[in-house]
Amino acid sequence: MDRPVRTSQQLGVAIRGRRRSLKLSQSDLAAQVRSYQKTISKIEAGEPGVKLQTLFDVLRALELEVVVQPRSKGSHSDIEDMF
Repeated sequence: MDRPVRTSQQLGVAIRGRRRSLKLSQSDLAAQVRSYQKTISKIEAGEPGVKLQTLFDVLRALELEVVVQPRSKGSHSDIEDMF
């Protein structure tokens, strides 16, 4: 799953995909990070208002990490086609 994520919606899609590949429900993941199912739903939908710490807790629970690097030169449509 090595692909750039440039929007909250793309991050949500990536998180949902990883959660499903691990066969976890939103409630299961919420319990692991001591949060609420509704919060996991908001993250996966790319909605605003989620604490950064909660997002990092979710990434940790899913064994994902953030890598910060210079933006690639691909076109916006190329990036959108990945999702």
